[in-house]
Amino acid sequence: MMTKMQAIEFSATVENGVIPIPRRYKNSVADKVRVIVLSETNVEKPRKKKIYSIGIDMTGYKFDREEANERG
Repeated sequence: MMTKMQAIEFSATVENGVIPIPRRYKNSVADKVRVIVLSETNVEKPRKKKIYSIGIDMTGYKFDREEANERG
C-alpha cells in the first residue's frame, strides 16, 4: 500500500499542548498525520560592543624585543 503525503502549512498558537488545525484545513487532514514543528521564539538582537580608545602617553617608552622574549 502506498501513502500519499500532502503538505499543509499554517501558523498556530499551542493551547494546553494542542496545536489547533484551522477550520479551512480540517477536511483535508487525514486521521494519521506526520508533524514537523518549527517553533518561533523572540530573540533579542545582539548588542553591538562599543570600543573606546584609550590615550596612553608613550613618550620615553622603549620596547626591547629581546627582553620581552626572555624566558626565566
